[in-house]
Amino acid sequence: MSIEERHRKALAGVVPLETPLEIVRGEGSYLFDAEGKRYLDLMTGIAVNVLGYGHPAILSALETQAKKYLHLYNGLGYQSIVAEFGEMIQSVSEPDYPVYFGNSGTEAVEAALKLARYATGRPGIIAFRGAFHGRTFGSLSLTASNSRYRSAYEPLVPSVYHVDYPAPTRLGVSPEAALRHTQEQLMTLFANEIDPHRVAVIVVEPIQGEGGYVIPPTGFLPWLQDLCRQFGILLAVDEVQSGVGRTGRWFAYQHEGLKPDLIIMGKALGGGLPISALAARRDLMEAWTPGTHGTTFGGNPVACATGLATLNVIRDDNLVARAGDLGQMAVERLGALRGLPGVVDVRGRGLMVGVEFRADIGESVVLEIMNEALKRGMIVHPAGLKHEVIRLMPPLNIDQEVFSQALDVLVEISRGVLAKSAQ
Repeated sequence: MSIEERHRKALAGVVPLETPLEIVRGEGSYLFDAEGKRYLDLMTGIAVNVLGYGHPAILSALETQAKKYLHLYNGLGYQSIVAEFGEMIQSVSEPDYPVYFGNSGTEAVEAALKLARYATGRPGIIAFRGAFHGRTFGSLSLTASNSRYRSAYEPLVPSVYHVDYPAPTRLGVSPEAALRHTQEQLMTLFANEIDPHRVAVIVVEPIQGEGGYVIPPTGFLPWLQDLCRQFGILLAVDEVQSGVGRTGRWFAYQHEGLKPDLIIMGKALGGGLPISALAARRDLMEAWTPGTHGTTFGGNPVACATGLATLNVIRDDNLVARAGDLGQMAVERLGALRGLPGVVDVRGRGLMVGVEFRADIGESVVLEIMNEALKRGMIVHPAGLKHEVIRLMPPLNIDQEVFSQALDVLVEISRGVLAKSAQ
């Protein structure tokens, strides 16, 4: 029986497969299939494998902790490795923000929503169109990047409101007009639908991930923070995809000097193992009465150990700054596509880089680019509300020359696909 037949028989088909590959191992920035072919992984498990595959520091931390014990419920007693990981997260985010550990990004979003309502006594939650915050009921109620994610699951969590994210290319306006549009929508929402003093939290991605690697206009996030402070609304930043050094800062909110009330983390946080975190102001965390929220596996010691090793490597090898430098190189190199018919934008912040194609042809162009890249030994991934964006999220420690060559190949592939689509 083939691997495809076994997979179909044993596993639920609700998770779509994007390639026909049978992956058997990973090494550095590469994956290898059952036939021994090597693929440069510019997707990294959707920004999870931040140091690639088989990094010795991660493997050593995993082995050391696994030999001690694999798991303890965090409510059982004190664990040094869990505390140390929490301290490390504080050192790269906000020093006096206690950390709550979960298992996945969607769990961290759920925790943020529960804490916000619990601590404020307010029901309202605001998110943005184009956002992806997860697929469990609370986070799904905020997710607004594809109706397919939400359909047939209604009714979702009540008192959740959406406004447009200030995405210039999506709205078809200038960055300044996009900012004004979002500001006006929020103020109209307050005037017509929910009093701002009834809003517990606004949840925002500093850079939209699933929505197409959209970088908001300069000034949007500081304005949003000021608005929240004006009305006593909590500001939660969803850094599940943009965090852990990917954008050239430890977290994307740091580019604009914000001090959010809640910070949601996941994906790369465990270096490949499942773990997530919510960090929040101490007064909020102390208002969260013990026992009103909890988890069996959150803060798993092995995941904390690999997460700690990952953050140490990123810090010690100066990979945050390196991500900024490589990202600038990527945007400049891919900038060769600007001006071509069908190309809307080339953008990025650090190693969170996207190329957006015209909406009417974008999905077919992106699919063809992905397929051609796969034939040439590269894995890339789509994003955008209509899958009109190619997104790159390589390991932060990818070899610069290897990445440079991959960018040249991607430009070549994109030119060829666009030329064919124009015929």
